[in-house]
Amino acid sequence: MKMSKTVRRMNDKLLGALKTLNDFAAEELDGYTKLEHTVAFDLFPGSLLVTCYFEDQESLDKNMSEQKILQKKLQKLLLKQGIVLKDVKQNLIFSI
Repeated sequence: MKMSKTVRRMNDKLLGALKTLNDFAAEELDGYTKLEHTVAFDLFPGSLLVTCYFEDQESLDKNMSEQKILQKKLQKLLLKQGIVLKDVKQNLIFSI
């Protein structure tokens, strides 16, 4: 399926924000390994799910207190791009 210009622009904005978030997480969180996302643009932004992965359970437990900080950072980055998240708690999670 070919992306429309509007969807392509939203995707570019989203990828830019996620790259910034990934760089921030890599610098600030011990044991952080990668960030992945899924999205269905026909249900965007509610369908966005960003998952931050950690090396092991110990790293995950240690960084759980930072999850709200990363959620707010994601919300702020997307808001700068004109994308409003209704409930960021459902859009970003931590996992191993």
